[in-house]
Amino acid sequence: MSKAIPKPTIECDCTKPINTECFQCGIPITGKPVQYKIDGEVKDFCCFGCYLIYKTTGLRGDEGTALAFLGRFGFGYFLAMLVFMLSTYIYGFHMTPDDPQAQMFVNFIKWVIVILATPVMLILGIPILRNAFSGGKINLNTDTLIAIGAFSAYFLSLYSVFTGGHSFYFETATMILVLVTFGRYLETSSRAKASNFMKELLKLSPEKATVIRDGKEVEISKDDIKVGDIVKIKPGDKIPADGIVIEGQGHVDESILTGETKPVLKKVGDELFTGTTNIDGSFKIKVHKPAEDWTLNRFISLMKEIRNTKAPINRITDTIAAWFLPVVITIALGAFAYWYFHEGFEKALIVSMSVLLISCPCAFSIGAPLALWIGLGEAMREGIIIKGADVLEKLSSVRHIFFDKTGTITERNMVVSQVFSEDDSVFEKVCAVEKNSEHPLAKSFVSYAVQKGIKCDKDTEFFKVHFGKGVEGIVDGEKVYIGSKNFMKELGYSIPKNIEDIEREAEENGEIPVFIAVGDKIEGIITFAQKIKEEAPKAINALKKLKVNISILTGDTPYFAKVLKEKLGIEDVRAGLLPEDKLKAIREGKNKSKTVSMVGDGINDAPALVEADIGIAMGCGTDLTRESANVSLLSDDLRKIPLMIILARKVKKVIYTNMFWAFIYNIIGIGLAVMGKLNPIFAALAMVLSSAFVIANSIRVKNW
Repeated sequence: MSKAIPKPTIECDCTKPINTECFQCGIPITGKPVQYKIDGEVKDFCCFGCYLIYKTTGLRGDEGTALAFLGRFGFGYFLAMLVFMLSTYIYGFHMTPDDPQAQMFVNFIKWVIVILATPVMLILGIPILRNAFSGGKINLNTDTLIAIGAFSAYFLSLYSVFTGGHSFYFETATMILVLVTFGRYLETSSRAKASNFMKELLKLSPEKATVIRDGKEVEISKDDIKVGDIVKIKPGDKIPADGIVIEGQGHVDESILTGETKPVLKKVGDELFTGTTNIDGSFKIKVHKPAEDWTLNRFISLMKEIRNTKAPINRITDTIAAWFLPVVITIALGAFAYWYFHEGFEKALIVSMSVLLISCPCAFSIGAPLALWIGLGEAMREGIIIKGADVLEKLSSVRHIFFDKTGTITERNMVVSQVFSEDDSVFEKVCAVEKNSEHPLAKSFVSYAVQKGIKCDKDTEFFKVHFGKGVEGIVDGEKVYIGSKNFMKELGYSIPKNIEDIEREAEENGEIPVFIAVGDKIEGIITFAQKIKEEAPKAINALKKLKVNISILTGDTPYFAKVLKEKLGIEDVRAGLLPEDKLKAIREGKNKSKTVSMVGDGINDAPALVEADIGIAMGCGTDLTRESANVSLLSDDLRKIPLMIILARKVKKVIYTNMFWAFIYNIIGIGLAVMGKLNPIFAALAMVLSSAFVIANSIRVKNW
């Protein structure tokens, strides 16, 4: 049983979570939301601050927050620079201490500085103070360190103004908050840039849609589309909702979902998907599912889930940060005590403030998540859906990839080479059974049957799939089996001599033979020709350069395995495998202490995809909810596989660089601060520069 990690931050006692998100920041709201009217509609906010940001900037999400931080920084910087300049005059007062007019002017300047500094403390400091002390309790977080440092300097200076003392650090207090606010702006704007792909997805769906209600065309918001509505779509329009075509025909660009640039012909009975583009047809579609189940919306929901995941290295940094804060506070108190006994209260305060500020683990906290966010965003742009930051991190250590053959190494849609049966009606029964199957071979035969005019209108009863072997069903009262030679032998069938000759010829040509049994005997054979994907050699060579071992697992005969060895240069091609054999091969790979990946079509290879450390499903453009896969490729392009490994390794390298910098920065900074050689302003500046370095280094992921 794993040991629970203590959480120093104490959360407020709230009611059960409500299933709603903040209208501004998108964070799930715990407890009762704050509600305000926006454009006549009541919206939920997590706090008044988010409402104020939206009303001030008009932007939602990280972009609005970044703009708000920039506005605060500009305001605070202007006043803080005035405070800094006036404070410089006061520090020079020792040159004319006996001048009564100078003394009077200095006293006046002090009050001017108080008037200038106080708004900075209120506007920039209160949000930080609120995060540090919420629910009547102290939260051990980075804001606590900043709040203690800045407000200690402010109140000590204010006390000196009232009592005529000389402890004057208004410029330190204000500049600390200004620099921290600027750092928050850099961090938030970087997050906004990292999530731009999500915003692009949201723009794919049109804001308005034309629906037919009571026989009239009515333009409504896409949010008002309901199940059962008839939506009219003109040429050039974006599809506003998922629906079934009930009228019209034309080509649709589905590249955003499938990665395939070739337009798809859509006709009555086909499904159209939200966000795709109608090229040349006029359609009427019937919306057949609620908005949350539309393909594009499911895509966006999946992206939100992915953004909320944490990689193991992310959890490690969280744990270190949690323990780091109490240690820093202890060091600061120790430094305060030491310098208090040696040089008095003011020196002790300055040193302890420097320790607190230089130790703020901002760079440490954002080093891993920012690089991971950017990496996930870059993968999405390439049509690679990596389902979690933990998956992205694990991808970097993949050393052995197992490929399924059909639909991965070879083209998904295989071509029927020849068919043979002495009774042509047999193929009508075959079509009746195969139209119930999702296997690529079944789809190829159904397509062939339609082209050749073979009827597929018979009903199939008791349809059943035998994974890795074949299918069965009852048509016109007769049992029909379709599958491999081994499947036929298991069922006790003997193969006629003429069909065996066709099988032998097919295997010599690298074709796949599929047998047909009706009733008590084998009635025919179908052979399928398969083509190796054009990009396969390039993808395999790229993986070899990355020092990744490659194996191909297939249920086909050894003949085509020989073809794969010759054309792709892959030595480990294992043929004639059942699903359990594939599982065994993957387990053997994992037992060799290697991170193993399996690439398949996400349906027939589901057990193998689950067993592998990283399961990769191909061609999932309109099926994003395949639970068996850790990674979904929107297209069938094999070149995406080495691409994702290169990206994962780049992200890992950047994260470790960030971690190294954060550790070195804190070790050196704390040492200088404890020795009293670091002014609080320079400590705050160093903290911002460290965060800026980490942000810039993380953005390097985009140049992979």
